[in-house]
Parts: sequence; structure tokens; C-alpha cells
Amino acid sequence: MHTEGQISPGQPVGQGSTFDKAQPIVAATVVVAALFALISVGHTSGPNGGQPAPAQGDQSNAVSRAAIERFWTIYHGNVYDAIPEVQKELETAIQSDPNNPTLYALLGATHFWHLGEASRDPNAQADLKIFSQDMPTAAALFQKALALDYYTPHPIGYINDDHLPGYLGITTVHTGQQFQNPSLIAEGEKILDLAVYQFPEFNNFNRWAAHLDDPRDSESYKNALDSLWQDIDACIGTKIDRANPDIKPYLDLVTGVGRKKTCWWKGNIAPYSFEGLILNLGNGLVKAGQVDAARVMYANARYADNYETWPYRKVLETIAASDLNTRAALYSPGADPKKAPPLNVPNRSCVYCHATVAEPTSH
Repeated sequence: MHTEGQISPGQPVGQGSTFDKAQPIVAATVVVAALFALISVGHTSGPNGGQPAPAQGDQSNAVSRAAIERFWTIYHGNVYDAIPEVQKELETAIQSDPNNPTLYALLGATHFWHLGEASRDPNAQADLKIFSQDMPTAAALFQKALALDYYTPHPIGYINDDHLPGYLGITTVHTGQQFQNPSLIAEGEKILDLAVYQFPEFNNFNRWAAHLDDPRDSESYKNALDSLWQDIDACIGTKIDRANPDIKPYLDLVTGVGRKKTCWWKGNIAPYSFEGLILNLGNGLVKAGQVDAARVMYANARYADNYETWPYRKVLETIAASDLNTRAALYSPGADPKKAPPLNVPNRSCVYCHATVAEPTSH
């Protein structure tokens, strides 16, 4: 389930979205090196407070606006099956609007989503080659979006979206992991470190997600888990109690405006980002053997005003009600890693923060 074809003239990885196994490593390395040189200059946040430019604020042509709106419709609507159609719309829009960073960023997001929730594709086994292309393609598209965003003036001014370095960083790390390329992983980590410096409330989550599957006693996993703690610290403006991380004392900080809205449940881009963060940190603490702190963390999810409408709340509730000590033992050194539960919603990577409705029951 995917659409192949041209991404754009001058696409930074290859000429289209078809690659052999060796291409992504070489091409993505070049992309990341170029990107790191670009973003090391630094920048300031633009008029949207680091949020992607909404469709109604985009001054591109009608085809671009329609493609952008269509992306958000299926993303929030949990319609994984519509990814190929949206990719075609975005690719078509890029042909006539090649300097629009939002188009490249959203096209990159479709590839990240396609791979991250591959179990939803009934043709996944037949499409293994396509899935192997998704991550390096996403990294290339995020790099293109970032380069345009920083250095190409738009009718509404520079967008300067501080989400983009985080997206590039995590897709670069994952590309390096996919192709067992340590130097590419290291480059991705450098990008993530800078991304966290620029936008800690958001990009600490990406730095966590880059290494959440690492062994629990590894330094990379410990650092990743610490990134989630740093995420909360950045949101509340102080260091939360690691042993009793109750967020209730900080609920007066909840906001739906500016950069801090990414911390809570008031944003329209990822309305369940708070619940998603809580689920990941709770599960991450269980993996680390910190079960008591995890119980407190899971309970925090219910503070969200929209918790009862969260399509994936039963996942958190089932885990929280389970024997967490037994669950923690599944991550122990020597345990079978194939039996270790995932630290997010099983087989889902995007929709548990972004989707506003449950998954379709028929196709």
C-alpha cells in the first residue's frame, strides 16, 4: 500500500521514491551532513510558535492547500489506508509548488506513518521493499522541508518550524539503525541534541523515541528515558519529583497557545500528546524497573480534559491495572526480547497522539 513515483525535481535522495538497499545509506548520509551544516547556524521561532503552518494560513496555490487539508483529514481521522492517495496529492502539489516546506514535511510524515504502523497494511509482506524505503525517504523529505523553511522566504514570512529538526533527527537515527550504520546514527543524535536545545518541550520526545527499544541497562536507553523527564521539566519549568511525579500541582500551567501547548491537551495538531507522553514515560519507567513511579505517571493521564475521548485510553488502563513487576521482568537482561511489550501503543506510532477518532472498523 503505497504510491511510487517522483517526489520532486531535485529530490535530495535519488530521483524518486524507489531505492535499492545500498542507496539510502549513502544518500541519507549526504543529506544529514548537509543538513547539520545548515541547522548549526541556529534560528529563532517564527510567528506560529514552532507549530506547522495551518492550511488556512498557507499562501500557496489551491492544489497545495487541498493536499495539506487532505493530509490532516486522514491523519486526525485515523485513516491509514488513505496514505497512498494523500502521497499522490502531495507529490502533485510539489510539482507546481516546489518551494513550499509544508508539502515536503507532510509527505515525510506519510512515509514515517506508513512504516511505523505497517501492521495495518494487509499487503505488508508483499511490500517489504516499499517499507524499507520509507525511513530514508522520510529523512530526505524532512531535510528538504527544513532547508526551505529556514532559508526560503514565504508570503507569511519564515515559518521556522522547530519541530522539523526533531523529525529529521529521529528519522536519521532510525535509518542508521535500519541499515546498521553507526555513523548515521551518530549524526542523527547530533541533530536531535540541537533540536532539543531549540524546542525541548517537543523534541525531547523524539530523542526518547530514537532509542526506546535499546536494552534497559544501556547508556543509550538511560539517556533516552532521561529525555522524557527533561520533557516534563521543560513543560513545568522545574524538576519534577522522579519518585512521585504527580503533575497535579502544575495543572495551572495548562495552555493552548504558544510553544508550551505541545505539553498538554489543548493543541489541535496532536490533541492527545499529553496522554501519549504519559503512556511512554510510564512504560519506560516500568522497563527501567521503577514500578512505583510508573503507577503515579499512569495516573497523570486522567488529568487531561480530553482523556475520556482518547481513542487509545484502554491501552494505558490495561497496562496500569496489570502486574507491573511481572511486566518489568520481561525487559530484564537475559529475558527474551521478543516477549518484551512495546513501550507505546502496540503497532502504532503516530495515531495515538494525533487521531481524534477510533480506527475504522471496515475498509
